[in-house]
Amino acid sequence: MNHKDHRNVGALLAVDSPELQASLIEAFAGVEIPAPKVATSARQLHEMLASSNLDLIVMSSVIDGAYVAPMITEIRRGRLGPHPFPIVVVLVRDADPASIRQVSNCGPDDIVPLPCAPQDLLDRINVFLAGARRPLVVNDGYAGPERRNKPRED
Repeated sequence: MNHKDHRNVGALLAVDSPELQASLIEAFAGVEIPAPKVATSARQLHEMLASSNLDLIVMSSVIDGAYVAPMITEIRRGRLGPHPFPIVVVLVRDADPASIRQVSNCGPDDIVPLPCAPQDLLDRINVFLAGARRPLVVNDGYAGPERRNKPRED
């Protein structure tokens, strides 16, 4: 995918703040990412993930009080949505190490602590859209980007 031409990016935005949602929609428009689908509840997020062919998902780890990050695992394992490897960026309000590890184990490409400026988030997304993505792994215990810094010695 050409990171300079975002017009064909299928995006979904599911965040827990109307203000953040509005600023991200505006930021997406500024780089010509078409108007994203928007989910405002866990149920709506699940329905959109199941029925939409997406390239990019930006979501809060908690929406409407529901912890939704495990939906990423379902996507990665091919149980939710038409393909298992869209780019997934998760926004977290609770950036303590245990919370970050819990979200990380769900398989997102990136985790962004809030608050975060929309342009900073777009810069991170552009890295993935430009093709600089870690290899993806699916096994019994994990589904998502390769997290090891070096190969395992067997």
